[in-house]
Amino acid sequence: MAVRENSETLKDASLPTRDLDERELDQARARSNGLALGDVVDGLYEITGVLGSGGMGTVYKARDRHLERDVALKVIHANKLGDERAVRGFLAEARAMARVRHPNVVMIHSFGAPDGRPYLVMEHVPGVNLALWSRRHGPLAPADAMVVLDPLLRGVQAIHDAGTIHRDLKPGNILIGPAQWVAVTDFGLARPVDRGEFGGPAVLSGTPAYLAPEITRREPLSASLATRIDVYALAVIAYELLAGRPPFLGPTLPELLTQHALDEPLPPSRVREELGTAFDAPLLQGLAKAPADRPPSAEVLRRALLAALEASSSARPGMRVLLVDDEASTLAAMSDLLELSFPGITVSTASNPGVALELADRFRPDLVITDLHMPGGGGMALTRALRERESLRKVPIVVVTAYGGASDWQQLRELGADRFLVKPIDFDTMVTVVRSLMGPRS
Repeated sequence: MAVRENSETLKDASLPTRDLDERELDQARARSNGLALGDVVDGLYEITGVLGSGGMGTVYKARDRHLERDVALKVIHANKLGDERAVRGFLAEARAMARVRHPNVVMIHSFGAPDGRPYLVMEHVPGVNLALWSRRHGPLAPADAMVVLDPLLRGVQAIHDAGTIHRDLKPGNILIGPAQWVAVTDFGLARPVDRGEFGGPAVLSGTPAYLAPEITRREPLSASLATRIDVYALAVIAYELLAGRPPFLGPTLPELLTQHALDEPLPPSRVREELGTAFDAPLLQGLAKAPADRPPSAEVLRRALLAALEASSSARPGMRVLLVDDEASTLAAMSDLLELSFPGITVSTASNPGVALELADRFRPDLVITDLHMPGGGGMALTRALRERESLRKVPIVVVTAYGGASDWQQLRELGADRFLVKPIDFDTMVTVVRSLMGPRS
């Protein structure tokens, strides 16, 4: 459920971002907004499916006929066209997205309004939202949770750096694509920090389970602390992934809002004993009732959670990693990073897929990290060859790319790659992914 701006009425504004297989259901949903499968919007975008529907519009999967790629097309509901404020909000959403460019934030491609009916064209992330993904995967090990949280926090920090507050961060607005590509979406409630609406009483706006206390208490909002509304929501999401349930479970909406406003959450280690106490301090600080007591940014919260992960886990001595890249400087830097982060690790390097395959046959590595674009077929060819060998079929593979796109990621995922990292590689992210993929070996 979500509370929309200047409204006391709760509405379901979640967008379950998945491709539906039932064509008849797609047809029914498409027609409910005046569009059907096969219709072409603005002479360019052919409707091929329905991804979800919220309070403002329906999100379709569409085919861009000119560029021959899949996109997500958000079309405002027909019954909103007479609402000037809603139409302005649709344009504000487009502008908020356009201010941010980051691999962990859904990119907007264009905006249009043929015959006065606005639409947004966005990057299509094939996959599901975090709410569905986490239900399918069950309780997560800390390292697995951080593989999601690390890019999520990076994406939100990029939103804040662009001068925008998201204001509706929740699992339903976080997409998990191929090989756990994480992307923040739905900027329907986003606002610029400098818009001038801060200083007065808070408007009840957002999703109740993730609302910051200052919102539920209708306190005046300070522009200097406004981004900490999002920091609170991020802490709720992190708590939920790490502890296995949200910090507050009010059975009714008033009780839930009261808990966020006044009650102190249990330390996550008391909810899930096997988690240990390392995550208690950063999560409880993120859930502080006073905005000034929370981490000052998503980046600070991210680093605190990474420090907690490091304190709670380590890799076993003797772990073997194979690095594959045709740039000697990259191999050297990544080798140094892994050896510093995991004492006792053995790192082997190769500059092309052929040599890498010989090394992998000679000693079975615990993990392979390979560049995507290299002579000899690059990471695509190496992934295929590794998965064709019975002895190497289950070895985790991380593919690193500077400019690979969603189609590359989808193809590699189908071949058997486990994770993707984007250059320039962040060392914290690399260490988190390694910890996650070692699983029981750690």
